[in-house]
Amino acid sequence: MRYIKAIEEIRTIRDYKKEEVPDHIIDEIIIDAKEDILIGRRDDIMITFIKDGQKFYSDLSGKTGYFGKMIEAPHYILISSKQFSGYIENSSYTMENIRLRAWDKGLGTCWLSIEDEAELSRNLNISEEFIPLSLIAIGYQYKGFFKTDTSPKSSRLGVEELIFDGQWEKLCTTNILETRGIINILYYTRLAPSWGNLQPWRFILDDNKIVLTIADKDFLQHLDAGIVMLYFQKSAQEEGIFGKWRFDISHTDKYNIPEGYKAVAYFEI
Repeated sequence: MRYIKAIEEIRTIRDYKKEEVPDHIIDEIIIDAKEDILIGRRDDIMITFIKDGQKFYSDLSGKTGYFGKMIEAPHYILISSKQFSGYIENSSYTMENIRLRAWDKGLGTCWLSIEDEAELSRNLNISEEFIPLSLIAIGYQYKGFFKTDTSPKSSRLGVEELIFDGQWEKLCTTNILETRGIINILYYTRLAPSWGNLQPWRFILDDNKIVLTIADKDFLQHLDAGIVMLYFQKSAQEEGIFGKWRFDISHTDKYNIPEGYKAVAYFEI
């Protein structure tokens, strides 16, 4: 699949047909995504396909949802993980990869929050060594008669607002980005979804590295970081740059990152 095409086109879908998705389509999406994780071992994450969406919706309403409201869908997918460095980012990277692959196959998805981890684990018989992290609804979009998408387009920061040159708040011009061959990568990266569309991430260009910083508030910002890492890495690959994100970042004082933000990883270009 062409990632940049899916990145440009994908939308959050909240209305689904009751029609079930064939198992082989779901299996292919999950297998491909699990072969393409961000970090760690594949055995350290568990992807659970929840086939009986009606029962799950009935059992978990009020305990999962989209801004507090459960989305009714024919199926759901949950990613749980053991704990290791970058495990939260890895889960959302993998789940957003599933969303893009699902979109490429004509399926819609919607991120859902997990309000009660313990209840979710009990309902799905998740082992205690795995933490439920990322959850989506998935199925065929319901359009219905006369039904149109009236959701507003989410605003996005401009490319130059996303990245600094060497230090926090030192602007990185378009000329620099074009010279370094990353302006197109950042164009697609800026389309990454984030919780509440807050875009809690910024990049710093440091010689041959792109340093990712995030608002250091809670668990949600780490989920957002994993998503934006996927968008950057896949956009870079389609521009012919085949680097990988690394979490062993050090000597970050030189970037003058303000309180409330932290550097989490870097990508070599």
